[in-house]
Amino acid sequence: MIQPNTVITGDSLTILRNMEPESVDMVITDPPYGIDYQSGRKEKDRRLAKISNDKAPFIWWIYDAARVLKSRGGGVLCFSRWDVQQVFIDALRLAGLTVKSVIVWDRQAHGMGDLKAQFAPRHDVVIFATKGRFEFPGKRPDDVIACPKVGNSSLIHPNEKPVALLERLIEATTEPGALILDPFAGSGSTLAAAAKTGRQYIGIEIDPKYSQIAADRAAEQQKGATTHER
Repeated sequence: MIQPNTVITGDSLTILRNMEPESVDMVITDPPYGIDYQSGRKEKDRRLAKISNDKAPFIWWIYDAARVLKSRGGGVLCFSRWDVQQVFIDALRLAGLTVKSVIVWDRQAHGMGDLKAQFAPRHDVVIFATKGRFEFPGKRPDDVIACPKVGNSSLIHPNEKPVALLERLIEATTEPGALILDPFAGSGSTLAAAAKTGRQYIGIEIDPKYSQIAADRAAEQQKGATTHER
């Protein structure tokens, strides 16, 4: 059994298969979308390397993620993008989960895309699916969240999400003390947000460099939360 407040370096598919069933309250993750994303820093020599498995929507983790969720009140919050979100929605449903919402994250700054023939993109989506009967622990949240993205010059991971956004998602869907799992931990934004809001966490990250960064960020937030409680 994996102890809470742990970051594991390894392949999420292998690790998920060996996790205890019905042991996790909420899976919150940002898997490879399949868009072969390259970080947007102007200086090519400072661009962050592309992440692994980003040539096609990476859905193979979903079945075991559903298996490890608690059968009452468990859920998944899965980041995606408008042009591949249906692939993830279908996979979540095939895994036996109920897709309840598609949350729009307004990044408050637009990306590039086709400058001549595409509306300027400034949102991503978060698919919310549940296992069994789920009820929000507090006030019903809106399905549009405005939160500034991490600026290109501040990124430590090419797909880094802001901790403030993850805090809002965690607090909207879980109680303090809940166990949050992120099978694609990246730089640890989800784990840091979990620790900061008084939740437990398990992170899985295949890249040793990012795994260490994620562990350090989460531990620092956990230390700060403990000091604040005292």
